[in-house]
Amino acid sequence: MHHFGRFDPQTMTTPPEFAGHSGGYRQRWLVNHATGSVHTGLSINELAPGGHVDPHVHSFEESFYLLSGEAVFTIDGTSWALRPGDYGTAKVGTTHAWHGGDAGPVRWLQMASPQPKPVGAERDTFFPRDRSRPASARHLDAAHLKDSLLGHFDAGQIPPPGQRQGAGQGLEGVFLKWLVDEAFGAFHHRLLFIEYQPGVSIARHDHTFEEAYFILEGEVEGTCDGQTYRAGPGDFFWTGVGCVHTFVNDSQAPVRWLETFSPQPPRDNVFRFIAPWEQRAKELEE
Repeated sequence: MHHFGRFDPQTMTTPPEFAGHSGGYRQRWLVNHATGSVHTGLSINELAPGGHVDPHVHSFEESFYLLSGEAVFTIDGTSWALRPGDYGTAKVGTTHAWHGGDAGPVRWLQMASPQPKPVGAERDTFFPRDRSRPASARHLDAAHLKDSLLGHFDAGQIPPPGQRQGAGQGLEGVFLKWLVDEAFGAFHHRLLFIEYQPGVSIARHDHTFEEAYFILEGEVEGTCDGQTYRAGPGDFFWTGVGCVHTFVNDSQAPVRWLETFSPQPPRDNVFRFIAPWEQRAKELEE
């Protein structure tokens, strides 16, 4: 099972659970139960200038990657001024809040795992009585982050092709940067930044977990369950457990996207490449 779609800002609405607990806040679900997923809650979120999301906690884990604009993000009582390329995680039960800047709207990709419950089901978002907002905030500084589970990565930090280390077997020519994973402190999902150079592809394979992909720059041809799509900025894929998929950058420029895994992959046999197993079948069965 899989899903392919395109983000349309005109379809953004205020999440029902944040009515009365936010201002100028809109969201568009990309992947959730409505697309067939059972683990992934992927969305684009936006705050208008001066908008806010009151302090709240979830019974699921949540991560974000800032796409555009600037905002103040408060987590566990500490506030940070965020810019594009900043990312972070709020563990289950961690209080966090948002406040939009004055220059323009701020937009971020948000990943939630386990998947948030649909409207009408049991609550999984809760609001403390204290709704105070910070008077000031500093920009991210690695020397002061401590255990805040925040970081920064953007395309300008990708090393030149000749200076890159391989991403792994079957991933030659791919740049991969883990943003959120077990080492970072997450328990339920991963978030990573990927680049394919022109001409790079990955062989047909599937996984024991769900993946979602949000295209940032460039174009890529994706084939999922035998169906082929042409994807560019703002397009997204979701592949369910067992979905055989492959990606090919047949353009003349790099393609970059943000990718999520949910739940976290096993320690071994992460990729099940089809061709090697077909070859092994011949050896075994003949």
